[in-house]
Amino acid sequence: MESTMTIKDIFDVLKKNVLIILGIMIVCMGAAFCYFKWFVDPKYEAVSQILITQNAQDQNSAVQNSEIQANIQMVNTYSVVIKSSKILGHAVERLDDGTTMGDLAKKITVDSVQSSLVINIRVTDKDPERAKLLVKTVTTSFLSITPKMMKVNNIEQLTDLYSVASVGASTKVGVALATMIGLFIGIVISFLRRFLDDRFRTEAEIMKRLDVPVVGVIGNIEDSEFQEKSRYLRRSRK
Repeated sequence: MESTMTIKDIFDVLKKNVLIILGIMIVCMGAAFCYFKWFVDPKYEAVSQILITQNAQDQNSAVQNSEIQANIQMVNTYSVVIKSSKILGHAVERLDDGTTMGDLAKKITVDSVQSSLVINIRVTDKDPERAKLLVKTVTTSFLSITPKMMKVNNIEQLTDLYSVASVGASTKVGVALATMIGLFIGIVISFLRRFLDDRFRTEAEIMKRLDVPVVGVIGNIEDSEFQEKSRYLRRSRK
């Protein structure tokens, strides 16, 4: 076949293989939907925020850069303390539902807003209410134990509200991505079928590829015509 294709040829290939392209897209969409529906567990993240406050004497005076840096370092210290066995052990005792410290530690992440005195405690679980309960318990344990353990009184919960949001893979996004992949695969297969097909389709292809003139064309013989001619020849012989 030709080494180059015109825009018309491209549209002809897509038109002739539209059912193949649509079929592959539908298969990919169905596979993605089933995968996200039955094999991917939803995940929800609950968040609480802890604020490190200034001492009263600091609030009445200008806060020096060294003091700010010290507080930022304290944020890093508290981030480690939150995931310590002392805090998690206390939280597990408060839960009293068979949760282990190892299980709880895997679900917790701690981070801070850059150059701020706010600490975010995040807990991920497949049940949104369970995630909220876990982050609330860990936060309460941290606020009750840390002041006595570190002999400080400069931490408080920023808000009593616990935000919960879905953080798992989105079924809609997954299906949309699978649809695009199916479209791409369908188009590739369509053009592969075209490029790997060495049959002559038109007289022009014969003239172009073999560089010989076309003397004549034999039309398709229908089965009915062939059978009629066969009967005529048999009668003639008799």
